[in-house]
Amino acid sequence: MKDLPPGLPPADSRKWHSRRWWDQLGYLRVRSLANPDWPRNMPWLITWLRRERSIALPTDHDLYDQAIAAARSYARLPQRSPEAERAWDRLLEPVDELLTRRQARHLDAVREARAGQGDART
Repeated sequence: MKDLPPGLPPADSRKWHSRRWWDQLGYLRVRSLANPDWPRNMPWLITWLRRERSIALPTDHDLYDQAIAAARSYARLPQRSPEAERAWDRLLEPVDELLTRRQARHLDAVREARAGQGDART
């Protein structure tokens, strides 16, 4: 299984207590998708990804579409086979790219907020 993308807190991090509200995909990635014991319920995951796509930035729709297609492909394979594990990693690739983009946007917003606070003090 692919490692978590850089910048994403590990599953046991206290940061998830507040972060999970604004980064539900990240929370799902570290708590469920990265867990080898998660049952990998593809119908549920596809529905979840579709719902997330409906509220996502248009620039991210292609990655949601890739993740949904990969989930469908994974669902057609024998579970826990070497082919399925490779297909699972292909599903995680667009998810991880979404999370990398989200992290970059979050850090940009934090920097902008800090810069704005400096302007307010002068």
